[in-house]
Amino acid sequence: MFLLPLILFYEFALYSTNKNIQIKAHDHLVRFFEQFDMPPTRGLWLGGVAILTILFLWHIFTGNRWGIKLKVIAGMALESIAYAIPLLLFGAVLGGLAAAASASPIVGLNEFDKIAVSIGAGLYEELVFRMLLIAFVHTVVCNVFKQSNLAGITAGVLISAILFALYHDLPNAGSLSAITLFFFSIAGLYLGILYVSRGFGIAAATHAAYDVVATTLLATLAA
Repeated sequence: MFLLPLILFYEFALYSTNKNIQIKAHDHLVRFFEQFDMPPTRGLWLGGVAILTILFLWHIFTGNRWGIKLKVIAGMALESIAYAIPLLLFGAVLGGLAAAASASPIVGLNEFDKIAVSIGAGLYEELVFRMLLIAFVHTVVCNVFKQSNLAGITAGVLISAILFALYHDLPNAGSLSAITLFFFSIAGLYLGILYVSRGFGIAAATHAAYDVVATTLLATLAA
């Protein structure tokens, strides 16, 4: 329930805007499902349904309790904002915020669309690079190569961080500076550790909080 308002906001923004604010991770997820003869959706709603379904099944398989506590949700929101602060400071020190903003077409969007893209990135990039990719690498390392649980988690976090950085350099490979790629690698490592230690909800909300600030306030100041 913690992420539901963010999911609904992003899907509503996709439906209501006349600009392309669909992030790459969301687009690839939708295209993946369309390979199974699902009707074309242009990215509308299918991504939200997919992430809710995955989280619902994950909740069942992990055996977590069912219940909604507003105090817990508020605490998670504050925790996510707090975790975003070190990432913002690190990005500001490296100059990665200005570099990432200047290299992205998001600069030309209005404030609503910037916030929507930021929330979408937090949700779907964390789904792909943390929840799905770390789980896949962990399964291969532990079940195929018969390594320990710690080795599987470590490999998953490291590989997801590297691929997360390379993902931001696409589709024009080589367009980002070395320092910006380094920033994305460390950010991916930080979010991976956060995902493993605090869960998907905190990692996704932290990513979204960072992106909202980076693409609105700090990008405006840099301009």
